[in-house]
Amino acid sequence: MKGFIFTNFLDFVEKSNGLDMVDQMLGECDLASDGVYSAFNSYEFDELVTLLTYVSTKTGIAPQVLLEAFGRFVFPYLIGKHSYIIEKYNNPLDLLAGIESHIHIEVKKLYEDAELPTFSVAEKTESSLTLIYTSSRGLTYFAIGLMRETLDFFRVKGEISMEENYNNDGSIKFSIEVLS
Repeated sequence: MKGFIFTNFLDFVEKSNGLDMVDQMLGECDLASDGVYSAFNSYEFDELVTLLTYVSTKTGIAPQVLLEAFGRFVFPYLIGKHSYIIEKYNNPLDLLAGIESHIHIEVKKLYEDAELPTFSVAEKTESSLTLIYTSSRGLTYFAIGLMRETLDFFRVKGEISMEENYNNDGSIKFSIEVLS
C-alpha cells in the first residue's frame, strides 16, 4: 500500500485525537516500518490494519466509522495533489464513474506498483450511479468516505447505499443517488 495513505492516516489520527495518540500508537504497535513512512514508498497493508485497530480500541469508535472519516479526510489531499484530474468533471456521478477508466489510469502513471481496487460501472443515469467495487483489502468504508466527499465537493446532496457480497464473490455494489 502506498505510503501517502499511511502519512495521511497519521495526520488523521493527530487531527482527530492529538499528537499524543500518534506517539502512543507508534510506540505501542509492532510495525515492520517502525512507523516511519514516505509518501512514495510501499508498505504492508497489515500495518494500516494494526494502526486502525489501535485507534479503534483506544477511542471505542468502530473501524468502519474511522475508515469512512479517514476517506473524507484524505479526499482534499487527493484533490489538492491531483486537481488536473478532477477539473475534467462537472458533477460527482461522472467523476465516480470515471474512477476505473480515467482516475486509476492516472494513478498508475504516478505509482506503477499501486494495487488498486476495481470500480465497474453497472448502471448510470443523470441522477444515479451503480458501481461494483472489488478489493481484497476491505476498505469499503474508506471508499464510502471518498464518495461522500465527492458529493460534498460538488455541493450535491445524495445517498449512498451498499450491498455486500454482491454476486457472491465478495464485491460490493454501491448505489449512489443524487437528490434534487
